[in-house]
Amino acid sequence: MEKKPFPYTTPEEAGIPSRVLLRYLKALKRQRACMHSVLIIRNGKIAFEANWAPMRSDELHRMYSVSKSFVSVAIGLLASEGKISLDDKVIDYFPDKATAHPHPYTANATIRDMLRMSSLFDDQPYDGAKDLDWISTFFNTIPQHESGTVHCYDTMATVLCTAIVERTTGLSLLDYLRPRLLDPIGFSEDAWCVQTPCGLSWAGSGIMCSTRDLAKFANVCMHYGEYEGKQLLPRDYMKEATGYQICNMVNNVSIQQGYGYQFWRFPENGFGCVGMGSQLAVCLPDRDLLLVTNGDTQELEARQYAAYHLFYDLVLPEISDTPLEPVEEDVQALNAALKELSLQTTPGEADHPVREKIEGKVYKMDANPLGWKKVSFRFDPEKKEGTVFYENARGEKEITFGFGKQAIGTFPETHYSGKRIMEPKGTGYRYAASAGWDPAGGLTMYCYIIDDYFGVLKITFAFKNDGMTLYANKIAEWFLDDYVGTATGHIA
Repeated sequence: MEKKPFPYTTPEEAGIPSRVLLRYLKALKRQRACMHSVLIIRNGKIAFEANWAPMRSDELHRMYSVSKSFVSVAIGLLASEGKISLDDKVIDYFPDKATAHPHPYTANATIRDMLRMSSLFDDQPYDGAKDLDWISTFFNTIPQHESGTVHCYDTMATVLCTAIVERTTGLSLLDYLRPRLLDPIGFSEDAWCVQTPCGLSWAGSGIMCSTRDLAKFANVCMHYGEYEGKQLLPRDYMKEATGYQICNMVNNVSIQQGYGYQFWRFPENGFGCVGMGSQLAVCLPDRDLLLVTNGDTQELEARQYAAYHLFYDLVLPEISDTPLEPVEEDVQALNAALKELSLQTTPGEADHPVREKIEGKVYKMDANPLGWKKVSFRFDPEKKEGTVFYENARGEKEITFGFGKQAIGTFPETHYSGKRIMEPKGTGYRYAASAGWDPAGGLTMYCYIIDDYFGVLKITFAFKNDGMTLYANKIAEWFLDDYVGTATGHIA
């Protein structure tokens, strides 16, 4: 059972017209934004909750860069305990990683510089999952500019701050935060964080918690650390952290209101947390209003912030500071729409005459970058499902997909990362897959990974005479790389 859940209210009691929320849902659908959960909280009560099946707002979800704001809070707590100062040089915490003669820019970089994303590099200097010691990479890479000057989004800055927390306390980031913040607000006991290849909490991207957990965290931040009459976080620090600290008008194309200490600034005196793929918490303290979303919209930049922009464009202007009289027709329409929500499916038709021509045929594939040797298909029109069978370098595989619905399964690869990056999970990721036929007889499948890691694999299969050519692409961080490329085969 969820600990310390938010109480519920109706949209109208919170000053939000149901018709506006329905318009919001329809606009997200038109943009094909792959949303998972949305919460709107007003005056400490849930006024609106939407979940796109099979996703739920009470299950653990990858937070991606929303995690960075947790690091900021931990740094603020450490500073309030007198264990660090924001003006400390980061190099002083890593004598085992720094070079004997560091570059002057590196030697002078401070914790405050890291918090403000005004680090030494135009982009993160480590080589992602292939780099086994990110901290050493930071200190052994020639800086591109002086720190504390311009905002360049560099996750390595968060990595340094996380390492400082863990080195100073001897605890993991979440273990340090638990008695001070997370346990008092009822944060999930099973929340955890992906680890970097060198064993640090991957708190630049890896916190796993529920949408409701994020709402609880953001709600405390919106009240500058106060919770149920207690000051859990240092108020002065939270004012600084969520305030305007540096200009980000050049570095970010969608959210340009400024940046604090691992918190973003938003319009209407707002601030909050932002993560890849629509992980989002927008705090509007002047109105005691909170928007929290989770999703996987990383496939197209235009959809990355759809939930954010549509909220500001469609919902916020219609919110009243006093309760509204409900319109029964609007309330019923919204409730009906909420019951029907499910993950977006691949556009296209459920059937095409080509299906009968390819059913059961085995395509022997030419040499190709995916390493696929053969491909075949099976369809079940009654269940509105299909399955693609294929053989690659790791053996026989299959993915089942739905037409007009999602098929939930386990992706047939076990070598992708688990709790630590670069250490295989040993089991396949959970997926939701759907497909559609286009008018020319091509079949396109979207396979969304909905596990500890999120991403989407897209494959179009095109059929010509006795041949088949596939084009596969992925939008995912550090996995599915072996599912990118084209391949042609013919009926054996």
